[in-house]
Amino acid sequence: MRRRFLANESGATVIEFALSLPIMFGILLVSTDLYNINRMRGDMEQASHNLASILANQQEWNADSFDYLIEHTIDNSVGEEYELIVSKVNIDRSMDWSPIRRGEISDVCAEKSSGKYYSDQMPEEDPDSNTASFLVIQLCRYNDDLIINSGLLGSKKMESTSINRLLYHSVVLDKRLSGEVGVEYEE
Repeated sequence: MRRRFLANESGATVIEFALSLPIMFGILLVSTDLYNINRMRGDMEQASHNLASILANQQEWNADSFDYLIEHTIDNSVGEEYELIVSKVNIDRSMDWSPIRRGEISDVCAEKSSGKYYSDQMPEEDPDSNTASFLVIQLCRYNDDLIINSGLLGSKKMESTSINRLLYHSVVLDKRLSGEVGVEYEE
């Protein structure tokens, strides 16, 4: 009888499976979290690039069209819990106006401007020229709603930055956007 008990391994298999089940479940949770985070990162990159591409080709911006564009490029793909910063930066790093801010949350994106001067890296620079401008789009959010088991990965900031050269050096803002960014409205 003792020999038969030692030879029977069906109980050992069940115990090994029971011990390995939490490990497999943890791997599944972490894999799902990483997939969700990387999918959202790709969505953010695409949304910020699309917004930058569209705005860079417009000479006049009005607040209603601007908000509609954000709703359809950002809200539909990223959700509503984000911070968006839109900056017009000249090639000498000066800024004609303060950044335009949108989104349900704030203080997520790293501050890349100080007053009317852009302090982050630019794709090209020429301190002696003021005939070209860039549009810098920062899109930021937290990954809280993307992760199933926040204890494993924790909450982290996600940021996407897109830089496009503006087609027109001078961009005309409507009355509401002019008031938001602190410049005088020109009719």
